[in-house]
Amino acid sequence: MASAKIKTGEIAKIVSQVLHPYVILVPVVVLLAVSFSREDWVKWSVIALLPAYLFPLLYMQARVVLVARTTGVKVTHRSLFRERSREMIFLICLFGLPSALILFSLDAPPSIMATLIGLSATALLITFINLRYRASFHLSLFTSVVTSIAIVFGPPALVVAVLIPVLGISRYQLGEHTPLQLVTGFVIGLVVTAAVFQGFNLL
Repeated sequence: MASAKIKTGEIAKIVSQVLHPYVILVPVVVLLAVSFSREDWVKWSVIALLPAYLFPLLYMQARVVLVARTTGVKVTHRSLFRERSREMIFLICLFGLPSALILFSLDAPPSIMATLIGLSATALLITFINLRYRASFHLSLFTSVVTSIAIVFGPPALVVAVLIPVLGISRYQLGEHTPLQLVTGFVIGLVVTAAVFQGFNLL
């Protein structure tokens, strides 16, 4: 019984890591870029993803090192960012704003811009909500990415939506969230992303 529970937890952890929104975002952006231009997909993918990952990563590493040196206390990324709303908000802005501005200035594919802005807006809203609550950050961002795919590619892409409850169950099994917190994250990811795509006249 105990071994089965441990195995279930291990599987849930793997699922949670594999379906992490920042992991899934890479192939999704590449797919969106290919659908827009088979000649320039590499360019659009790099322009969209490089700033979005590089700037937050550099900032996180610098902050962790600085805090460790000034306080003498070793901190984790989770304790420094996930549990500090101001740091998290700044990190989300570093993720979304540079890429969005660069893409906009280069007249990039609207679907890629909408995907990144939708993801960033979802992350910001969840962060503000979690000042008083604990909605699923993980599931909301994953839902945002899946919603982007479904909007751009239509009904055939909805098959990917089955991964949303799979991720939700894994987060529940890990004891990260209650069902209501998961549903809240799902709804926010869906509604915010759909609203952003509507703003781009893509819905």
